[in-house]
Amino acid sequence: MTQKICKLLRKVCCIIGLLLVLGLFAKAQGFDFANPKQQITRISFKLSNNLIILPLLLNNYKDTLNFVLDTGVGYTLLTDSAFIRKLHLDTNKLRKVAVKGSGVGEIIVTYVVPMQRLLIGSLVAPFQSVLVVSKSLTYLSQYAGIRVDGIVGYDFFRNLTVRIDYQKKLLTVFKPDFFEKKHLKKYNTQHILNLQLQRQKPYIKAFVSDDNKDTIAVKLLLDTGAGHSVSLDVQANKGIRLPKKYIEGNLGLAVNGLVIGKIGRLSFFKIGHFAWKNVICSYPDSLLVAFRNEYVEKDGSIGIGILERFTLVLDYSKERCILEPNLKLNKNFDIGFSGIEIACDAKNYNQYFVVGIHPLSQAYLSGLQIGDEIFSVNNIIASRLTIGQLYELLDSVENKIIQMLVKRNGDFHIITFRTKRFI
Repeated sequence: MTQKICKLLRKVCCIIGLLLVLGLFAKAQGFDFANPKQQITRISFKLSNNLIILPLLLNNYKDTLNFVLDTGVGYTLLTDSAFIRKLHLDTNKLRKVAVKGSGVGEIIVTYVVPMQRLLIGSLVAPFQSVLVVSKSLTYLSQYAGIRVDGIVGYDFFRNLTVRIDYQKKLLTVFKPDFFEKKHLKKYNTQHILNLQLQRQKPYIKAFVSDDNKDTIAVKLLLDTGAGHSVSLDVQANKGIRLPKKYIEGNLGLAVNGLVIGKIGRLSFFKIGHFAWKNVICSYPDSLLVAFRNEYVEKDGSIGIGILERFTLVLDYSKERCILEPNLKLNKNFDIGFSGIEIACDAKNYNQYFVVGIHPLSQAYLSGLQIGDEIFSVNNIIASRLTIGQLYELLDSVENKIIQMLVKRNGDFHIITFRTKRFI
């Protein structure tokens, strides 16, 4: 029965995919330097709950928008339906496109809007086609802890060579020919890896070993918008098996909601000349994998848990990437030690709530409940922290005593527990 459902979902997804392949974005130009003589620019970004947030200007609006830079998407998406009104759109005259993701939510209906002018620093996309959602995706902002107005992927990378420095929170953007002539020679050739661009997304080769020490080659999406280290699709490759020890849980957030599945460890993971042991790995629910079928044979993806260990150069024109190791290269692979998932209020990004608690956690056993509003953690007022700083307080250290002051149904409660390792 499960196989029949998977086949049905794949057929549905094929119909959706055909819409995208029929050239809806054929006229999209992508970003380039506004000044044709300029060869290089630098853009500071925010790193909010593992998402790269870029400042973007749309058309003649003066307000700066927050866009997630995500190699895992092949389109530019406005995630607030208010843009239908702001852009004076007549939706009856616009083409519709269904967007799917890895999450458990419904398919997102969007409108194709051509000829929009996007500006990021000194980079411009003057005639860009974008997708505008019919229903606002507020949960992206709640997860990021900052207002998210949109997502940009392939359109940012297609004409440029982009260097992402996670530690300095800085993008350095080059014209590809200038990078080739003036900068490429500075890099260790062993750090230069091949990319394979398919359907506007970058894929890279890696090697993994499971409990049985069997090593297999895998093809993985290089995904700057993913919060995990490694994610593998069990049904994609006969050599990919669930480890003997794993836990159930939420694996992160996709454009259409939460991703659910299992979390375990790989005994070995290698990409290029870099290798690690005991790497945390996510295994999404098989039905979700079938639902998001992207018409590319792949085995999973790598996210920030791997990428943040490097300064990353992406050069789509030459289908290559460069991995410059940084100080995080050999840090341990772990998931949050508290077992708590938090999100901010949809309108107040410094007001935090508990949205998930792992049933194996001490927080759960100590009486913490979903919906609790977090006022303080270890006497530090939560509203003065970013969502990343709050997670750092809760999750960074094993066997740490946590005392939370929370509000539930108008009453205050003190919850005390000790953090623990789950996997």
